[in-house]
Amino acid sequence: MARIVIVGAGIGGLAVAARLATLRHEVTICERSSSTGGASGSIVRDGFTFTTGPGLLTLPAVYRDLFLKTGAAIEDVVDLVPLASPTRESFAAATGARTVVDLPNASRSGIHDAFEAGFGAGAGDDWQRLLHRAGEMWGITRKSFIEAPLLADPARRAERLRSAGSGRADLRVTAPWRSLRSLGRATLSDPRLRAHLERFAAEAGCHPGKAPATLATLPYLEETFGVWWVRGGLHRMTEALHARCLQRKVRVRTDTEVVAIEREGDRVGGVRLADGGRLTADIVITDLPTDPHAAGLLSGPGAAGARRVPAASATLELHLALRGHTPGTPHRTYLFADDPDREPDALFARRPAPPSDPTLCVLAPDDPALAPEGHSAWTVQLRVPPHGVVDWASAAVRDTCSATLLDLLARRGLDVRDRVLWSELRTPADVAAATGAPGGAVPGAGADGPRSAPRRVPNRSAVPGLFSVGASAHPGGGLPRVGMSAALVAELIGRA
Repeated sequence: MARIVIVGAGIGGLAVAARLATLRHEVTICERSSSTGGASGSIVRDGFTFTTGPGLLTLPAVYRDLFLKTGAAIEDVVDLVPLASPTRESFAAATGARTVVDLPNASRSGIHDAFEAGFGAGAGDDWQRLLHRAGEMWGITRKSFIEAPLLADPARRAERLRSAGSGRADLRVTAPWRSLRSLGRATLSDPRLRAHLERFAAEAGCHPGKAPATLATLPYLEETFGVWWVRGGLHRMTEALHARCLQRKVRVRTDTEVVAIEREGDRVGGVRLADGGRLTADIVITDLPTDPHAAGLLSGPGAAGARRVPAASATLELHLALRGHTPGTPHRTYLFADDPDREPDALFARRPAPPSDPTLCVLAPDDPALAPEGHSAWTVQLRVPPHGVVDWASAAVRDTCSATLLDLLARRGLDVRDRVLWSELRTPADVAAATGAPGGAVPGAGADGPRSAPRRVPNRSAVPGLFSVGASAHPGGGLPRVGMSAALVAELIGRA
């Protein structure tokens, strides 16, 4: 039995804690804030509940495996449901009227037909060709890269890259020299289809011109395995995972900040707390938005091996408590910018700035648990530069955001200005304060070049006894990959 301390109680930290406690280790989680879940949380006010962070779950098999292997099936603790009609996309048109397509859930043929009807003959076929290639990419990279741990040894990292599609045929499919934008422009003739593809890069926090082409696996996974919702809000899954940790005898210490990871000889020996206390540990696992060296928690030998996680954009959320309902509104609606290509250029310029014409994602869950009867709880999300690049704590900046976003919603066909009971803005400054993420930019794809994947934080450090999980660690951001990182680290450590 190893004494294990986990720094951070995001979903990655909770998931690896539950797995390791099931393997009979003695596990303690230290979380600097007063609650667990990290970027996946909730806002509750006046009978309204809003989920912060991820708005949907894809690849639910990752969390089915987690809950089943730590005690009981996920369906025993939360109501996990597939969404019948999850997504609407609205695009600008030269005529002034916007082109709207409704995309069904987990239906390749249905999405083909939706694109054919919305964009014209051939659009659905183009998309299916790209998706077929994305499926081949997933088959090549899944076992050899995504579902295998990333270690700190540079030679092993290089070997992993070569093995993830090392044959000529595999290289032609994965195209490690090509960006997602380049793949889209070579495959998709309709600019609206290209905007649809590139939104997956935007949601992963990176520029589509720098994201690797293999990011095309994201729409493939969504269309193949569907998108899912947890009734009552996605934070219910976080709460269930916290409860599972307690059932497995994990010590969860909130309001407990770790200020240093200490060594005993050449390996970790414990952590030092902000209150002056110390916890002895055989193993330390970090669930942080950056490398533990870069976070200042570890000095000495091995510190030079810190992995710089590539810069990501951040998310601005406007939560709206609304009177009444809008019939026929899907779970999420993307209102694309008039010129989607310009948006990432503004976000990732040498001097980043909020896009003047941003793409908006409107989350409108049809879930009676989230609002009083006769009311609705909506969230508007958009990508923005991190805090520090823009002073998101400034009252002047915050005061103009809500009205500006509501006016933009109205111009794009969703006018709810006369239905707003109240609104609450959650900026990158708020995310930074709640999670410790630098600038509030929670790591996503970790991509600033097609072959950037190894720059994620390794699951096993060069310092013996130090491991990492979460969005900044391999295999990257997003709920499925965060859950995978926990499974990889638990497998590396093994049974007591």
